[in-house]
Amino acid sequence: MKMKINLCVLLAVSVLVLSSFAQTQSKSEVKRTPLSTVPLTTAKTVDHVQVTRIDYEPGQATGRHMHPMPVVGYVLSGSFDVQVQGQEVHHYATGEVIYEPAGIPIEKFDNASPTERATLIASYLAGNGEDVVVKMLPPQ
Repeated sequence: MKMKINLCVLLAVSVLVLSSFAQTQSKSEVKRTPLSTVPLTTAKTVDHVQVTRIDYEPGQATGRHMHPMPVVGYVLSGSFDVQVQGQEVHHYATGEVIYEPAGIPIEKFDNASPTERATLIASYLAGNGEDVVVKMLPPQ
């Protein structure tokens, strides 16, 4: 009789542990949320990706510039006003993705807030020998 009780207790504990483990597993699954998909304007062989954190002071402007490679940016904090040549100014907030095409002037890339800092994580999709990631351009 005592062996039956011990076996029942062991079985009950095993069921509780396994169900608890299964609940923990389902709660800890990795959640993937697509943020953006951007078709590249030209075919490109990417040799390396340079990832850079760029911190902006309140109201700071980047200045007119362009990149020899496509750039995918993630707004880590704050917000930005961005204008690619030939397009309207677009406002990007925390958690959004910014795409800067290769070889097209970026007319505006400014911290949108006059009082808060902003941070961008930029991924430069570089090819062989592309070590300069930004070229500043004269204002127009």
